[in-house]
Amino acid sequence: MRTRAIRPRPLRTTQPPPPDPRPARLRLIALALGVVLVFGAMSARLYNLQVQQQDAFRQRISVHSEIEREIPATRGLIYDRNGEPLVRNVPAYQVVVIPIEQVRYPDDPIRQRIERMEMYNELARLINQPGLTAGEIFAKVSRSFSPYLPVLIADNVPRETALMLQEQSLRLRGVVIQTVGSREYLYGELFSHILGYTSIIFREMVERNPEFYSPQIYNYETDRVGVGGVEEFAEAELRGQKGKRRVLVDASFEEIQVISETAPVNGNSVRLTIDLRLQKIMSDVLISAMRERNAPRGAAVALNPNTGEILGMVSVPSYDNNLFARGISQQDFIALRDDIHKPLLNHATQDTVPPGSTFKIVTAAALLQEGIVTERTVINDPGVFELENEIDPTAPPQKFYCWIGLRGGSHGFQTVADALRTSCNTYFRKAIGGYPPENIRGLGPDRLADWARAFGIGERYPNLGIAYTPGFAPKQADKLRRIGEVWTRGDSYNVAIGQGLITATPLEMANAIATIANGGTLYEPQIIREIVDERGNVVKPFEPRVIRKLPIEERYLRLIQNALWRVVNDPGGTAYTSRLEGLEYAGKTGTAEFCDDVALQLRICYVGIRVQPTHAWFLAYAPADNPQIALAVYIWNGGQGSGVAAPIAQRILNAYFELGIPEERLAPIQPGQSE
Repeated sequence: MRTRAIRPRPLRTTQPPPPDPRPARLRLIALALGVVLVFGAMSARLYNLQVQQQDAFRQRISVHSEIEREIPATRGLIYDRNGEPLVRNVPAYQVVVIPIEQVRYPDDPIRQRIERMEMYNELARLINQPGLTAGEIFAKVSRSFSPYLPVLIADNVPRETALMLQEQSLRLRGVVIQTVGSREYLYGELFSHILGYTSIIFREMVERNPEFYSPQIYNYETDRVGVGGVEEFAEAELRGQKGKRRVLVDASFEEIQVISETAPVNGNSVRLTIDLRLQKIMSDVLISAMRERNAPRGAAVALNPNTGEILGMVSVPSYDNNLFARGISQQDFIALRDDIHKPLLNHATQDTVPPGSTFKIVTAAALLQEGIVTERTVINDPGVFELENEIDPTAPPQKFYCWIGLRGGSHGFQTVADALRTSCNTYFRKAIGGYPPENIRGLGPDRLADWARAFGIGERYPNLGIAYTPGFAPKQADKLRRIGEVWTRGDSYNVAIGQGLITATPLEMANAIATIANGGTLYEPQIIREIVDERGNVVKPFEPRVIRKLPIEERYLRLIQNALWRVVNDPGGTAYTSRLEGLEYAGKTGTAEFCDDVALQLRICYVGIRVQPTHAWFLAYAPADNPQIALAVYIWNGGQGSGVAAPIAQRILNAYFELGIPEERLAPIQPGQSE
């Protein structure tokens, strides 16, 4: 029997078969090729950057690494005539953004915009100034014409805020706290109209004078300039000249090395003609008297009659110029702007109002020199006189009262010297306008206007250095041109005594009395005495400027001077109660009727009222025999010149000349009627 051979069965396993090595080798080859290609591309790029574009990048690195920075000059100071400082330079903190130093993502502008806006929101929150938003910050930075120049975001930030932002500088990229020179005005309201203030540059200033406010001189975003007063007038002297420093900076714009430097030239200082002691005296006396009278507005001006230097100038109400230097709030500005008595206005140089009887010094000079009257010519004052109505002869005659006639009295026969002493309206009315019933022909208004202008009324002073509005001396044609009416004899009667269309400022009237005091020379008023450098050397010395010598004979000037002495020192003078023991001075009272827009608004006057409200005026110079000071005092709606303005001048002179006369022996400040 045959046997079958048995085949062995293959063994079974659960392990997978070994992988095929061929795909792995392909992937490894692909990876190696990829690495080779990447490194090849990188090598090519590095070769391109480091070799082929080496010069271009070297130039770009140089441009971005070397930057020029300004070195501010120290602004010059302002002193009174005796060297007393009136201002002080103090630091002010500004928040600025330097555009090039902000976060930058050239390849991702959306991310760049988002991160910058987040920073602007945070910056606005930390600064916390009204109206400052992220959108406003973005707009300011976007308008910047150079990425390297700082853009002002906030001015006059508190020191605490500045320090806090400085601590956040790493987080707030491009935000820099900049310390700039600002001003502290040591006497605030006492000098605000004279000094002005410093502020950032307004667009209107550049548009008005683009050459002076050139971008080559000023950084419009951060620099401060004078606004108003001496700060603005002497800006070219005070500002100095900036220095420059070229530095090497790193990627975060920190200075690494100073390449070159040009030192700044500090500004010159200004010495004023103002006497601080006199300024304080005038302010204290004026404000005290106005408070006693409840008068809302007034001014006083003192001149050196021999040079034209302004020794003192006070305007009430005033304002604190530190408010503007530090950044005034909208609420404070609106309050100043809307005040009916205009504290921002210099009432000593910008209130053009009727000068009243103080103008009679001009009228007297004109009458004497033109030969209309002599020292012996007498004119009768019955207290009131009548004149036929020129417009309507059928109407009742017009009545013209002398101030004493309103009280039922009269001056009788007067010479020109008497008329100055008693302030007789009738004398000057008849002598200027004529009076046919007494065969008085009169000088006429046009020739009187020429004399008023010769005395400086309406004179323009472009070099005064402070805001100024000239007065107005009318001629006959001016009435028709201004209000469409024909000039009448009554108009001549008005201008003869400083009423009607004629207007003047306190400065102009102070200069008029100064011209009488010095013998007939009209000087240009000046408020800047000299310019000095930082070492105290005089750069520009003071020089009196003569406008004109009045064409009036010396004997007539002496007659007027003597009459003005009698106004104060003669028992019949209108300012006799304001005389001073130990000091003889000369003066002229004035009480000027008015009915301006403010008076109408306050309802203190109306058309048809017999006696209008009055401004109180007084002019003076002292000592009478050797004048060293000429003075004008003006109180809006102040009442009577002899009862209000003259006692104010008396107190100023008493303190200035250190006479020591106690208050109880001085003339009282009192209400009164018009002259």
